[in-house]
Amino acid sequence: MVNMLNNKNTKRIIIATVVILAVAILVLLDIYKCPLDYIVGLPCPMCGMTRAFLAALSGDFAGAFYYHPLWIVIIIGTAFIVMYEMEFIKIPKTAFNVICIILGVLLLVCYIVRLIMHSDIVMPHFETSLIYRLFHLL
Repeated sequence: MVNMLNNKNTKRIIIATVVILAVAILVLLDIYKCPLDYIVGLPCPMCGMTRAFLAALSGDFAGAFYYHPLWIVIIIGTAFIVMYEMEFIKIPKTAFNVICIILGVLLLVCYIVRLIMHSDIVMPHFETSLIYRLFHLL
C-alpha cells in the first residue's frame, strides 16, 4: 500500500478525485460561485459548463448544449488529458500540446461568439462584481 501511494499517478488521481468531489459538493449545495464572475463580473469561458453537465446527467441534452455548446468536447478532452497524464495514452508530447491548444482555442472562440451574440449564459454584469462594489465604497 505504501508503494502505491508513492506512485506519482496515484497521488494525482487522489488529488483530482478530492478536488472533483469538493467542487461537486459545493455545486450540489448551491454554494459555489465562479471566482472570475464574482470578482470582476465577467463570466469565464467555462461558464455554463456545470449546468450543462447537470442537464446532460438528467437526460436534457438540448439544455446541455444551450448552457455550453462544448460540454461534450470538454468531457472528452478532460478524459483524454487524464488518460495521457496517467500514461494510458502514449503520444508524443508535441501532439499532446497541439491537442490541448486546439481545445483551448475552441473554448476561447466559443466564449467570444457567446459574448458577441449576447448569450443569456455568458452575460457580463460588472455592477454586481466585488471590484465594482469595493470601488463604490471609496
